[in-house]
Amino acid sequence: MSTETASVPAIDMSAIMQLADNDDAGDQFVAEIIKVFLDDLSERVLTIGLQMKQGDRAGVAATAHAIKGSCGHFGAVRLVELSRDLEDQARRQPAGNIDVAVLAMVAETERVRTALEAFRSADAPTG
Repeated sequence: MSTETASVPAIDMSAIMQLADNDDAGDQFVAEIIKVFLDDLSERVLTIGLQMKQGDRAGVAATAHAIKGSCGHFGAVRLVELSRDLEDQARRQPAGNIDVAVLAMVAETERVRTALEAFRSADAPTG
């Protein structure tokens, strides 16, 4: 993990708290959207892997764009940046190697997943 990545939190807790504040169900709502987001993120990462194997750079760009849009709700700033970088590289460098950008984005998805799962576990209702 780079020093740059380590200095940026995987998620912005204030963004998540804002999500909870904007819904009557609060923590339950946040737990549900985290689950949906993580399921979707897993599917999209698998999709990028298949698209890479097929040489489908347009598909990689589109999937990275979708990840970029969905992770912004959780304040996953670094994942937004890495998704944007991957999307741009896949679109603009048709013959370039995008493996490094894919690996960086996938590594950050794991950091975000870990942070969101920890948040969800810590915030789970007891009783």
